[in-house]
Parts: sequence; structure tokens; C-alpha cells
Amino acid sequence: MSLNPKTSVDFISIGCNRLPQVAAWGPDGLLIYGAHNLIALYYPQDETNKGVFATLPGHTGRVNCVEFINRGNGLNQRNIAIISGSADKTGRIWKKSSDGQWVNSAVLLGHEGAITTVGVMRAKSILVEKDLFATGSADGKIKLWERTIEHAQDKIECIQTINVGVKYPLALALSYLPESNVPIMACGSTDKRISIYVQKNGQFHQTLSLQGHDNWVRSLAFAINTKPSALPDSSLESSPSFHYHYKLRDGDLLLASASQDKYVRIWKISSTTLISNNALDQPADIGILSSDIFTKLKENVRSDGKIQISTKAHFIDVDIFENGEENSRKQRYSVMFEALLMGHDDWVYSVCWHPPIPDPENKSNYYQPMVLLTASSDKSMMLWKPETETGQWVNVVRVGEIGGYALGFFGGLFGPDGKCIIAHGHTGAFHLWKNEVFDEDSQDWRPQVSISGHFNSVQSITWDCTSEYLLSASLDQTARLFAPWRRLSNPELHESISTWHEISRTQIHGYDIHCISFVNRWTYISGSDEKVLRVFAAPKTFVHSLAKLSQNEAILEELESRPVGANLPALGLSNKAISQGDIENFVKAAESEEFLSRQSYSHSSATPNSLVQVLEKPPFEEHLLQHTLWPEIDKLYGHGYEIVSVDSSHDGKYIASSCKSTSPEHAVIRLYSTDTWKEFPQPLQSHSLTVTKLKFSHNDKYLLSVSRDRFWSLFERCSQVPPYKLVAKNKVHTRIIWDCSWTHDDKSFATASRDKTVHIWTLTSEATESKQNQWILIATLKLTEAITAIDFAPNSIDGRYILCIGAETGKIHLYSSEPNDVKKWSMIKEFETEFGHVASINGLTWCPRTNSNSDVWQLASCGADWSVRIFNVEFKKS
Repeated sequence: MSLNPKTSVDFISIGCNRLPQVAAWGPDGLLIYGAHNLIALYYPQDETNKGVFATLPGHTGRVNCVEFINRGNGLNQRNIAIISGSADKTGRIWKKSSDGQWVNSAVLLGHEGAITTVGVMRAKSILVEKDLFATGSADGKIKLWERTIEHAQDKIECIQTINVGVKYPLALALSYLPESNVPIMACGSTDKRISIYVQKNGQFHQTLSLQGHDNWVRSLAFAINTKPSALPDSSLESSPSFHYHYKLRDGDLLLASASQDKYVRIWKISSTTLISNNALDQPADIGILSSDIFTKLKENVRSDGKIQISTKAHFIDVDIFENGEENSRKQRYSVMFEALLMGHDDWVYSVCWHPPIPDPENKSNYYQPMVLLTASSDKSMMLWKPETETGQWVNVVRVGEIGGYALGFFGGLFGPDGKCIIAHGHTGAFHLWKNEVFDEDSQDWRPQVSISGHFNSVQSITWDCTSEYLLSASLDQTARLFAPWRRLSNPELHESISTWHEISRTQIHGYDIHCISFVNRWTYISGSDEKVLRVFAAPKTFVHSLAKLSQNEAILEELESRPVGANLPALGLSNKAISQGDIENFVKAAESEEFLSRQSYSHSSATPNSLVQVLEKPPFEEHLLQHTLWPEIDKLYGHGYEIVSVDSSHDGKYIASSCKSTSPEHAVIRLYSTDTWKEFPQPLQSHSLTVTKLKFSHNDKYLLSVSRDRFWSLFERCSQVPPYKLVAKNKVHTRIIWDCSWTHDDKSFATASRDKTVHIWTLTSEATESKQNQWILIATLKLTEAITAIDFAPNSIDGRYILCIGAETGKIHLYSSEPNDVKKWSMIKEFETEFGHVASINGLTWCPRTNSNSDVWQLASCGADWSVRIFNVEFKKS
């Protein structure tokens, strides 16, 4: 009888790359974003709040930009493919296969630098057989591509390469000129200008260079102006307060541009009458704008000679072919500056137009609302729209944060129906708002539950002692706690749902965190580059919130005399505990004149309300950053270099730790007592280089260590001081040993190495009084890649041990021994690529609560690709 495990992903947490064009939201509700070298898939408006459900591996460098390729007419447009650009100098096309999975269908080759931006066609109607899109690269080139589908296979052809020289293309946008099928491309670059290209005879030619921005142009977006059926063309003209200069006509093409100069500019492209060859000196539309007004506008020039807001109309003459190449007509288009949006206080990274919606009067008609979303590093997003009477663009909504620890937004997006907006920022998390009351005059944007994740390599993960939640530590200098949110999805039918979320950011540090370990259910210890071990205890607010979210009221009995919460003082690294008395002082201070000065100095992140707030749903990113810290209760000293590994005994009495080392003097294992939080004298000596991993056996009888010196060492518990002594040591591996693990019954242990092998060791039955610890090698598992993480399952199945192995390439394998025979092993499962990691796996840990009676076991993993994942592993016997 063999085992046939079935695996599925229960939870994926991974932060968004910190770049402006790295996320896109499609018409079907799917949001994609670049995360490390992956593309993450997420439905923000999913009622179950499942979060990221899959990641697409393929790129070998950081994903810099993503976009959807659309086809269809009007409101029936659908995203048929994804295009992504990466630091690996390639672009990739992704599409859905017949089984509904996203697969990589084509690779774009040719760029000599990282692809930094992509431009795709956005128009009222995209009824084509060839998809047109562009890629911009750090090599100073823009490439135009055509995609066709032949026999279900993608065929990609590069139709043109535009060399922009020393200019660095930062943003691209594609559309059609009004009332035509002639493609137009806008390019924003580091020369502060917007270059306009128009296609002629299959090739794009630069026709204009729009000046106005005083810094790099970071984002461009096209939209087609439409009028609702209830608003005839003559209604605006009858208004005496309406200025013709601001009038938008049906079919006008609008280009929005965002820049690091803190401003957003809107440019209008309109069809006009062919009137003169001397185009640049003529008004935009003789029939609308009188020559005397135009003359006054031209006279508005700054005396210092710097670039001003250009009111001059630029003209483009285009040959438009109809019904074949024989019938053509000349059409002139005017390009004119339309509006300057001032309101942001820092760089504006993105612009996004409201998606088209059904006409309010005729639901089958296409209607493009004139609403623009801008996102800035000033921590805010703004919604802009023109006033009905004057046409002047004004800010109608502002969302985000004033103050706090947030560092601003890199990008903002509209949802497919325009009722939701989302932003991503410096912490890799998404911020989601929903308009609860949506109409033209009343808007009420409320924050919604979204996703978060690490934005650097995740070094360590561990379950708490009761398997209620999972803790992770990362080089992004944070420790994050994930727990299930259980609630009724259908109260009438008593149907429940459970999804994982980050509910506490227990530690926000000034140093990279490398290792963590739980001392008991409510206390953990972490080690970082700081050379100091820090001990944290759960605050009362967290326990209350965990009980509420997990629907486990029993844990409230363990509150004891815990502090209410924690606060990180300005310029500090230690989370200070806050008691009920401190909250009372807060309230009193708020009533005094000194409140502001006191709060800014010592309590910048804590308020009385936030410290006592019990969460009824997962917290938003702003709350995680400021109000979910765990108080620090002690520091442990002794190490002279950056701490690498830490582990706690299962009885909670001892802590073992190690640090980086190049000599035996520092390659020691230091033991601490949790009763006094003091180090035992005489650290354990055995290794000559860095001890990479420490593991106590489940019965705490042994402490196992592995090292860069290729040795493993075994220490046995004793009644002396220190409480462990060296009893065995061996060197079989030929490269660094990265990890080790004990079987659930402590009869055997495994060591994993860069030499691509896992060795299984067990205690010989021939032990005598003089040789009590003869640990022998009984099995060797050979893989094809370096092994970086391993973990034995917490139970056996029919006498079989289950071992999970993580590789340097990100692959995860499951191995099983023969029944009651640990000498024979075989691989029973390799995890699916769409669920797996794409970089070195740094940690694997089975959920300890798993028992042999359960069909589904849970496995958590973390890796250098920034992700934390929880898998469900169901064992089926065949």
C-alpha cells in the first residue's frame, strides 16, 4: 500500500514590489501584481477574502510591470492575456489554458536592459486579430510587438524598435486617434517630456514632444470622453458660465500624465478642420476658440524662460484609410493642454481613469466617466472630476493617511465597476476602499480588508505551541503573525468560513530579523543583526482580538496581568509595554495643554482608543503598522556577531542561540534560562564555524546543532551547569549543513546540506554503558539540488515517517519511509509549481496540532521569494 498525498494551497502572503506600474486590475475583477520574481493573482472584491490564490513563476528577475491585454467592443471588453516585464530583460505573455490555469504562452526577447514599463491598447473598441503592445527598457529602447494566435499557439513578432537614446522610458500608453483606427502612443521619460508617436504604414513616428512637467514623467493613461444620453451637446453651450476652452466633445481622447514634479496634467486630443500648414501658430479650433483669446493665451509666458503651461495647440495630420488602402482621407488632430491638477504634496506615481460603465440612461451604451484617480508618495490617493458648469477639474475625494508610519503609495487602481479603489505602497501591502454610497453627488469611501506580506526574504517561521497561529521573521525588519479569521458566511444556514490573515505586526525593528522561536503560547524570542535576543509577550488586546477572530473564547482565561498593548517610542527599537494606568494618563494628558508635546515625544503611535480596540475583522495596514506591536519584556546579551539561529525547549525552560562566526571562539551555543533571562556560564563548544540551526528534541533530552563546518553535534540534557553536554559529533556531509529535524518520537533525526543530500541518523541498539550515544547513519536521500530546509511530520502514517524537503530552487518534496523501516525512503510528492516558491526555501514547519486521525495536515513554508505559504496535505492510501 502506497501513499498518494494531495496538496492544495490554503494561504499565500507575499508583498508587492515597490514600483509604480507593478499592479493591474482587470475587467473580470482579477488583480495581478509583481511580487519578487512572481506574478501574484488576487480578487480584491471576493466576498470570502481569500487573498492571493496563486503565483505565476517564470521570470528570473524582479517583475517591474504588468498589464492586461484586452479585446472586445465597448462594455464587452475582456482581458484575454497578461503581459509582464522584468529585470531579467524579458517580457512574458500569460493566458488561460483549457483547464482554467494561467500559463506562460510566450517570451519577449531582444531588450538589452531591464524592462521597466509596458503599454497596451486602451480604446472604446478593440476588435483586432493582432494585439499591439509596447515595452520600454533601461537600454533606452521601445519595442513594438504584435501578438497573434495560430492553432491555439501564441505568435509574437517585434514590428519596430525605437531608440530613444539617453532618455529612459518610464511610462507608455497606447490608444486610437479619435474616430479612427490609427494607433497613437505616448511615452513619458526622464527628459521630463511626453513624446507622441503616431503609426503610419505600420511604423510609429514621433510627431510631438509635449513640454510642461518639471521632473520625470512616471505614469500615462488614455481615456475616451463620452457623454451620457441624458446630456445633449447643446446643454453645456446654453450655460452662460461655461467656458469653451474647457469643453470636452464626445470622442475626444484624453491623456493624463503624472510626474515627480507633484503635478498631474491632462492633455486633450481632438479631431479638427484642416486649416493651415502653419499649424503650431493656429488656435485649437477656429470655430470654438476666437483668435483674440488665443493671442492672449500665447502671451502668457514666464519671464525666466523656463517651461510654462503650454496653451498652444499642436497639430497632427494623419492619413486615414477606409475600406482598403485606395480610399483615404486626411484628418487633422489638435493636441492641447487641458488641465493642471495641483493637490499632492509629493511625487505623483500613477494616474488611472475610471473604467467605462453602462450609460445611466441606456444600460447598453458605453459611458466613460470623467473621473481620474491619482496616487502619490504623500500617502494619499485623490479622485478628480471636472465641474459640470465650468469644466474645471477639482479634487472630490482624498483617501489615505495623514501622519503615522506609512511611507506613501506607488500606484492606485480602479476596480472594474469603479466602486472600489486600491493602492499599494512601501510596505508591500494593499489598501482597499469601497464607495458605499455611489452616485454623482454623494461618495462615501470606506476601507476594506485587503492583503499584506513581507517585502524581503522571509528567514524563519514557527507555529505557536497550540498551533493557533503562525509567526514569521524577515529581512524587511518585521515579525508578522498570521491567524485564521473564522466567521459565518451565511448566518441563516450556519455556514462558516475560515481564511488566514495578518492580524499583528508584533515587531518592527531597525535590524534584519533572522530567527524566531516560541518560548510558550504567548511569548516568543527573536534574533537579528543587532547581536541581541529580544523577548516579546502578547498584550491583552491581542488575546482579546485573537479570541474574537478565531471564535475561541477559551483563551481569554489566560489573560492574567498582561499589559494592554505596546508602543514604539520615537527613535527607539524597544516596544514599551503600556498598562491600564498609562491609558488613563493618556486621557488626562489629552485634556491638558501639554498633550501634543507629550504625545509626539513618547506616544507617537499609540492612542487610548487604538490600544483597547478589539478587532472584529483583520486589521488594515495602517493599524498593523502602529497598533499591533507586542511589548518587549527582556533582552538577552552575549553574542558578538549577528544572530543566526535560536530555539526554545518544549518545556519552556531553556533557550539556545548561535551567531555568525569564522572562529571556534564565537561558534558557540549560548544557553539561557527563561526563569531569570540570564545566560548560563560556559557556552557549549563543538563547532569552528557558524552554527546554522539549533533544534531541541520533542522530549528536550537532546539539543542538535548543525554548522557551516559540515559537522553536526548532539548535546544531552544533564543535571550540571550548563544543563546540556556534548555526547556525539559527526562529519559526513561535504558542504554546509543548512537544517536539521527530529522525528516525532525522537528516535531519529535528519540533516540537510548544500551537497544535495539528506542523511537520516538513529541511535544504535548496541549501545553499552561505555558507549551510550552511538548515532549511526542509516539512510541517505539524494536530490538534484541543494537542500535548505527539512521537517519531519508530527505523526506517522501506518508506521511511515513523513519528511518534507525544501530546495534552494524553491521546490518542495515529500518523502516517506517504508512501514516501520527508516532505512528505505521514496519520494511520494512534488508540490505544484503554481503554489511553490521560486527562490531558496528558508523554513518548513508542520502544524503540531496534526494528528494521525486527521486526513488533512497543514504545512507552512517561507522563502527568499518573500512569501509565506500554508499548504493542506491530504494523505490518501492507494
